[in-house]
Amino acid sequence: MDGTSSPGSPLPSIDKGRMTDTPSGKPKLTSGRLLAKNAIWNLIGQGVPLVAAIFAIPIFISQMGTARFGLLTLAWVIIGYFSLFDLGLGRALTKLVADRLGDRQEAAIPGVVWTALFLMLFLGIFGAVVVALLTPWMVYSALIIPTELQEETLIAFYLLAASIPVVIITAGLRGYLEAHQRFGFINAVRVPMGVYNFCAPLLVLPFNQSLHLVVAVLVAGRIASAVIHLLLCFRVTP
Repeated sequence: MDGTSSPGSPLPSIDKGRMTDTPSGKPKLTSGRLLAKNAIWNLIGQGVPLVAAIFAIPIFISQMGTARFGLLTLAWVIIGYFSLFDLGLGRALTKLVADRLGDRQEAAIPGVVWTALFLMLFLGIFGAVVVALLTPWMVYSALIIPTELQEETLIAFYLLAASIPVVIITAGLRGYLEAHQRFGFINAVRVPMGVYNFCAPLLVLPFNQSLHLVVAVLVAGRIASAVIHLLLCFRVTP
């Protein structure tokens, strides 16, 4: 056997470890070479923002002070965990889309995607309302926040609450790209946005150290990330 298909055979040639074409002409999504490349992309996507954080955090502490930086760290954590409000729909969407791609049922994918995204939007709005209602209690009672920082913290938390639907929708869009093995696209957004999260607020600090302005910059980045993910999804499936 020379690794090529015989004349008239419906199967394409197979080269172990490489991405091959299916009979429909579309790339196979389970090749070892593709998985290795995706792992490298993910490593880059996680590592570059970490390097940016190492350089940015000392500047934050020196310019914002320990108290504000502690609240900013809390804001970063909250933004990172807002995707939990999707109740696993993002992961479920990835699996459903991947299953339909594997079964060559591409025509069924748009209905699944839009249904999931609308459900995630509803959950995001619900989460935003819950966090907004809890914000005064968290600021004035639950968290030990200095009195002089309470008002700007209150505004910052309201901004974070408003961003919950955006963060959840972005998780769904990223799940769609993951189902298509487009980790290059995902990390092409993740790397600059990760750097943005640490470096963009530094541009605000020389003019104003208010926590809510820094959080507003972070929320603007999340909105931009959602729009870019949506455009990439339309590029994958026009």
